Amino acid sequence: MQINMNTDNQSFAGIKLMSGAEDALRKALKPADWVEFDKIAKSQENNSVDVYLFGRNDSDKLMGRIVPNNSNFKDKDYYQLPFFEPFTKFIDKLAKKADNIAEKIKQMPEVNVDEIIGRLKQ
Repeated sequence: MQINMNTDNQSFAGIKLMSGAEDALRKALKPADWVEFDKIAKSQENNSVDVYLFGRNDSDKLMGRIVPNNSNFKDKDYYQLPFFEPFTKFIDKLAKKADNIAEKIKQMPEVNVDEIIGRLKQ
């Protein structure tokens, strides 16, 4: 399993474990869950949209942040639902949202803002 554990803001794609996430995962996941988590993590290795996982201070649940590499999209936080949402289901939900955003970014037309403004200033 390859998960980036880098805490700076550089984008290396995929799922990153931030403060408290490793402890929460180690407490909650069973061997079968680790296999599922590994599949999800591998599916995100080449995704240009990052998923950050944080442990929540108030419980043994996770908080996730989706961080697009495109300024047209804002970072968005998600919180694991207590009692109703297992860890792997929550992480899979975040991965699917990251996939959707990455697809939207790919479909956006490339725009050279400097060229457009330069033409209008002449």
